[in-house]
Amino acid sequence: MDKINKLTLPATILIASIVLGGFFYVSQLNKQRSIDRQQEAKAEQEKKEYVAKRKIECYGVYEKERVKFNNVDDFEYSEERDACIVKYKSDKPAKSTEECGKILETNTLEMSQSLRDIVSEHYVNCIENWFSKEF
Repeated sequence: MDKINKLTLPATILIASIVLGGFFYVSQLNKQRSIDRQQEAKAEQEKKEYVAKRKIECYGVYEKERVKFNNVDDFEYSEERDACIVKYKSDKPAKSTEECGKILETNTLEMSQSLRDIVSEHYVNCIENWFSKEF
């Protein structure tokens, strides 16, 4: 009986330490996950704010170009390329739909997203008889 009493206290302390250690570990793991989620949310919010700022800047560029040139027709901000694209009506004769379609003949599935955006932009510019500049 004396041996059992001598082992009971250390065994109880060991088991309690393992249980408390497990709770502490899980608690720290949850805190870290929460911190990671907050950092991701903060990064996403900063990205949204940056994109909003760039769109406002892009509109400003568009407005300035409209004051300078009478053929400014449209604009867009490309997040993928982080570029402001101002479109101008071309004074060259418009191409046919078939001629513009040749722009898309390249296998765009093998291109990166930014290249697909550029090809699509060139196609739309061709159809609309636009040309564009990036800022």
